[in-house]
Amino acid sequence: MSTDLSILLMQGDAEKSLLADAQAALQAVLSHRTVQVTTAWAPRPQWLDPAAAAPPESLRKRGLIPDVDARQLLEEPYRLVIFSLFPSVAMTALRHRSGGAFLVHRKMREFWSAEEAAAVEAECTLEPPVSPEDAAAALEPVIERLHDRGSAVAVCTAFRHVREPLEHRRRGGAPSLRELVRRTNLEAARLSRRTGCFVLDLDRPLAQEGGASLGADCFGGEGRAAEIALEELVALILDALPDDIFPAEGT
Repeated sequence: MSTDLSILLMQGDAEKSLLADAQAALQAVLSHRTVQVTTAWAPRPQWLDPAAAAPPESLRKRGLIPDVDARQLLEEPYRLVIFSLFPSVAMTALRHRSGGAFLVHRKMREFWSAEEAAAVEAECTLEPPVSPEDAAAALEPVIERLHDRGSAVAVCTAFRHVREPLEHRRRGGAPSLRELVRRTNLEAARLSRRTGCFVLDLDRPLAQEGGASLGADCFGGEGRAAEIALEELVALILDALPDDIFPAEGT
């Protein structure tokens, strides 16, 4: 890519909300660099395997799901790739009759009309969320491949403050949303220890001020919550990419 500092954010609903102004914020702080932030909806890590089925072509052509396969985006030489694990463990997936699958991100679905939603559901079957442990295990080889190509990688934590929507009130002994947040954050830390990836910790600074005062939860926020998240992103950039931010003297 031709930009000096290229970042790919594989986001869930929380990151889309909290980091909506990432491009402008990073460019303002790093005014001596050209910054390009590319965003895409996070797939399940299992679908990033080269052998996995591609997203449903028919739905892509109708503009109902992203028109770029996430695996294609990961072929670009980004300096930093940031993954959100939480959608994989909190969101239902739809498996299309053609074989491809995609996550039903809430903010993506908001753009569907009632007729489009009904058509998609008629063509697809539901697949339950995966466990945080399985999501992390599937992401590990992806992180290693990116490291081998020279990209830094970070994994997001999820904000522990939970407002549990009806669709997440599980029965039959399934873990609560709060428990999934806890386990996802633990797996992010374990991934960091195993692979050397960074952690974009959205939980710790938001929890210090509190979800009620911030008007934020594990699915996102704005205002002061977004300011805090952007501060953490800038801190991550400074930590993960010091050579890009502060080039050697004489260069």
